[in-house]
Amino acid sequence: MWALKPWAFYVICCILGSVVVFPLAVNAQYGLGFASHEAVLDQRTGLDLSKDRQICLDDEAELSFELSFMPNRSDYFGYVVRIIADDKTNIDLLYDRSLNVEKHFKIVLGGKFSDIAFNIDSAKLFNEWIPIAIKLDAHTHLITVKCGDRIYTEKLAIDARSCLKVLFGYNDYKEFKTTDVPAMKIRNVQIRDGKRLLHHWPLDDDKGTEINDVIKGMTALAINPQWIKRLHYEWGLLQDVKINGQASTAFDPRTESVFIVGRDSLLKIHIPTGQRSVFKYQSGPLLLVNGNQSFFDTLNNQLLNICIDQKTISVFDFASQKWSENFIYPGAGTSYLHFNKFSSPVDSSLYFVGGYGHFLFKNEIQRYAPDGTWQPVAVGGEPFTPRYLAALGATPNGAYILGGYGSVSGQQMLNPKNIYDLVFFDVRNKTLSKIYELNPDEEDFVWANSLVVNEGAGQYYGLVFPKHKYNANLQLVVGSLTQPDLKELAAPIPYAFHDIQSFSDLYYCPNSRRFAAVTLYYDERDIITIAKVYSLFSPPLPYDAANNVLPKGRGVGSLFYITLGILGLLTAYIFIRKGRVKAKQVSRSGTMAELKGEVAPHHPIVVEEEQDKNSIFLFGGDLQLFDSEGVDMTRSFTPLIKEIFLVVLLHTLRRGRGISSEKLTEQFWFDKSAESARNNRSVNIAKINTILERLGNTKISKETGYWRFQADSDVYIDYKNYLSIVTNKDWLDKERIKELSAIVQRGGFLSETDYEWLDSFKAEVSIQVINTYMRFAENAQISDDPEFMVELANNIFYFDPVHEEAMSIKCRALAYMGNHSLATQTFENFCNEYRHIYGEEFGKDYKTILS
Repeated sequence: MWALKPWAFYVICCILGSVVVFPLAVNAQYGLGFASHEAVLDQRTGLDLSKDRQICLDDEAELSFELSFMPNRSDYFGYVVRIIADDKTNIDLLYDRSLNVEKHFKIVLGGKFSDIAFNIDSAKLFNEWIPIAIKLDAHTHLITVKCGDRIYTEKLAIDARSCLKVLFGYNDYKEFKTTDVPAMKIRNVQIRDGKRLLHHWPLDDDKGTEINDVIKGMTALAINPQWIKRLHYEWGLLQDVKINGQASTAFDPRTESVFIVGRDSLLKIHIPTGQRSVFKYQSGPLLLVNGNQSFFDTLNNQLLNICIDQKTISVFDFASQKWSENFIYPGAGTSYLHFNKFSSPVDSSLYFVGGYGHFLFKNEIQRYAPDGTWQPVAVGGEPFTPRYLAALGATPNGAYILGGYGSVSGQQMLNPKNIYDLVFFDVRNKTLSKIYELNPDEEDFVWANSLVVNEGAGQYYGLVFPKHKYNANLQLVVGSLTQPDLKELAAPIPYAFHDIQSFSDLYYCPNSRRFAAVTLYYDERDIITIAKVYSLFSPPLPYDAANNVLPKGRGVGSLFYITLGILGLLTAYIFIRKGRVKAKQVSRSGTMAELKGEVAPHHPIVVEEEQDKNSIFLFGGDLQLFDSEGVDMTRSFTPLIKEIFLVVLLHTLRRGRGISSEKLTEQFWFDKSAESARNNRSVNIAKINTILERLGNTKISKETGYWRFQADSDVYIDYKNYLSIVTNKDWLDKERIKELSAIVQRGGFLSETDYEWLDSFKAEVSIQVINTYMRFAENAQISDDPEFMVELANNIFYFDPVHEEAMSIKCRALAYMGNHSLATQTFENFCNEYRHIYGEEFGKDYKTILS
């Protein structure tokens, strides 16, 4: 369990967990975001630059703007902008995401494609603003498109003194209506007549639908606007759920997922999309004792639940859905409420700091060594006041510990008070050094459990709140690692604080650049935990940023932090490689029945899955390979060769013949010469084949003229078995449906893997699974096996949470078994989800569904 991993590997994980994008100046431009295919048609975003009128220009008109794509969305097809000249000629900039096209951005003139087409590097498209200009010249009869430093021209017949209608995204203008909208954001929209600037819409608003240009005051109309600035100061509630037991929370920065560990089940929430998964334990209830905490150890890639009092750490196995240990329950109280924790690459150990219990505050630092032993740490340096409700931020060399509540003696009865010092614990030398002490100003405060630290920028983020209030608020603050400055950012988060019955924490997602905040509130008998998960875009702004007012400060500092945080080289590399992203389906709401074992329509059903030998799994979130000894060999793949392997594998299994050298070059080495691309291809495929040797007679070869994946029949591939079921419509019985369920219940099809080319495969899986289940259901009788039909309906809900036929099947099956309350609850959950997605009421009542 605690085998030493390479030091460098952990440093990577540590950087991923701590690097942050720090605040920009208040007047930075954030732009207008566009609701795209994730929204119903009439809730998508559009922008009409000339509300109720047209823009009339002389001989030369130029439209310019800056464009960026929104990450983690399901689809990007649509009209970036549609220019309509004299209500008769449409000139469109279109994004076509089809896999069979070489260039995705295209200019459409009237009813045909022009010769102007281009690509934008996905790493830049998702992480930078791309300047684009479209010029219409009536004298030369040319259209000129400029994207960055590239210029494209083509002949275009257009009248002098034309009047234009300029429409971004969704529009319902006359016969030029369109609902296909890319998941994009735009800003700095300008119109010139020749060299003269006529109109300028910065699009830096945070509310409203009417925007006046700053030159002449022309009103533009925004339809269903998503103002990006607002997302940088207003926390969004991703989940509000109840879970059994005294739950605890953990965070994996690499998958950007928050875990809520409950008594009966584990809830996983993907922060960028809000998608959640429920894992029901196969090892029986986890007996969560008072004061337990959870932690995702990136050093060993493990989710842990920790009880210091019992000197026990339980490890969760995602493959078997089992915990390695259980706890003595009920425990005899706890001495370590609200302790802090971190893992260190210096000695591959876990460290636990402070805590409170039995009227005593702790200043202990304890070490859990790789051999499974617990050891008290003899700490040198400056004295450490006993405390709890402190914040801790880990670094490769140790940890910063900030503030809390405690007393010099450690006794609650002897002058307890708030603590405001920042100290650093050096793991290598086992010493503590005090850096400074904050001034609390008007109101005392304590901290949520974690700090988000960037040593390179010399700054940290944390959440503070008053300990003496029940109806409190969590406030995001940014501080310095060298000076006692503290500034408030973003809107406050409501927080019901009742000391030992409450818990809060702060995390940062390095790829999607978002903060995540979690609050937990336990009922008095520790039967139920109310968990709330929030997210906020980075860099965060002060709550009153719309009025350009600086935030209220805490401490002695008076200047707002306006510099951009220095990103690590590793994070920059990840942003480049992770440029192509897509959204996973957002799931919301939850009931107690779901978390007690009844799977809700929008949750995956997780079944026990034995680790296999000679196996390749594509269902379950990410690619997994097990060699002939049953050893997981997935980590042998670098990001590049993993993507190459998946391209060849999927084109072989789904398309039959594989993929050509030309397509591979276009996908991976389009910017290299033919010889360089050929060498890169040969080297990387050779690396893949070296890894595949551990699977037996398995390789990638080009014997047919196409690169194909070849494997012996004894190599199990879940996607291959899946295809044999869904493509064979004539042989579909109950056993085959069970085989299909066993595959899809393992988890989503590469749902944690994000490549643009992969989108069509994922969409096809969703459609095929639903169609296969429904083909079986059409010929099945609910009375024959109602429990099986409930499971079938649940599987459909995982892919489509508002599938009407699946809801009907489940309600009728539950009613047949006499579970009328569960049937009505299923119907109500469906209606709520339907209302949330479509913005209208479901048109049938419960009696109609049962008839």
